[in-house]
Amino acid sequence: MRARRIVARGAAVLAMAALLGACSSARTDVGTSANSCYQAIPVASEAVADHGHLAGVRKETLASLRGLAPGLADVLADQVPAGQAVCLVAYDGHFASADVAKPLGRGHGTVAVAVVTWPGKKLLATLVLERIPPRFGHTHPF
Repeated sequence: MRARRIVARGAAVLAMAALLGACSSARTDVGTSANSCYQAIPVASEAVADHGHLAGVRKETLASLRGLAPGLADVLADQVPAGQAVCLVAYDGHFASADVAKPLGRGHGTVAVAVVTWPGKKLLATLVLERIPPRFGHTHPF
């Protein structure tokens, strides 16, 4: 009987330790493949002159961009080596191509998407669009 209490107390202590450890461990990702692209936000924010609200972050390859935006993939083909990823960081607001760095697309729009290399965090272009592409998601890393 005494042995059962000792085993039960030991199990309870282990369970509490595991629970407390799980509650205090750091959470550094949002469970998406775009995790590393959150580091591109400062470059993207500068590209849109700190204007607008963050609408989403995506990580894509040149091959995946061919299916999403063939024209953009063609423009970037000379700038992005095979296998290198790009981060797409979208902002909602009112944008003019004259007000963003390295503009592509429309003259005016309600969305700006900064295209940043990963790794390297170099701005390749800022697309000015009429509306946000539907595949953006996970707008905040927490």
